[in-house]
Amino acid sequence: MQTFVLEGKQRSQIGRVASKTTRTKEMVPCVLYGNGENINFEVAASALKTLVYTPNVYKVIVKIDGAEHETLMREIQFHPVSDAIQHIDFLKLNPKKKVTCDVPIKLEGQSIGVKDGGKLIQRLRKITIKALPKDLVDKVSIDVTNLEVSKTVRIGDIKVNNVEVLGTKSIPVATVLSPRALKAMADAAAAADAAAKAATTTAATTTTAATTEGAATTEAPKEEKKDKE
Repeated sequence: MQTFVLEGKQRSQIGRVASKTTRTKEMVPCVLYGNGENINFEVAASALKTLVYTPNVYKVIVKIDGAEHETLMREIQFHPVSDAIQHIDFLKLNPKKKVTCDVPIKLEGQSIGVKDGGKLIQRLRKITIKALPKDLVDKVSIDVTNLEVSKTVRIGDIKVNNVEVLGTKSIPVATVLSPRALKAMADAAAAADAAAKAATTTAATTTTAATTEGAATTEAPKEEKKDKE
């Protein structure tokens, strides 16, 4: 697994007010936990962009006041309006204890089914794995070269050395759809779109009719009063 080095500084004060002060200095409050440790620290917000805003997965080497900690990034909190990073939790890895993490799935090769006119559809983009820290991988690669038309690769088919792939084994990861299946999907999508448009038109017509009827009912008493005068 790729590594990412992050420089941090231990925080002497914690709590809501202290965290707010930290953020005003363009720093992000963080917590390192695991193996009996719980360290509050802060890092520069600018140093987190490459780590957070990427599809890549890293083993993070957190350096705090001269000490190095091998970690995985866990929960990230974002500001509800600005989307700025507010807080991050890091799990300290134990070399002897397996850990889970989500990694991207990468399809490799040009499948036989695509050459025969089918279309390769990737149904899962990420998958959960479990392994010792030394065996963690930053992606799971799947060779689809021999995947034929109407055939599917499922979670249960994925094998990675020294890594346990988690999830229901029958869940599809990638499929080569036949031209007939593609046409059926396109026809179904077109029919659904037409039905949605028809429903919208009907609703608009009904609303207009109801509004017109209501207006006519409202005006009726005025006409009656005018006749009496």
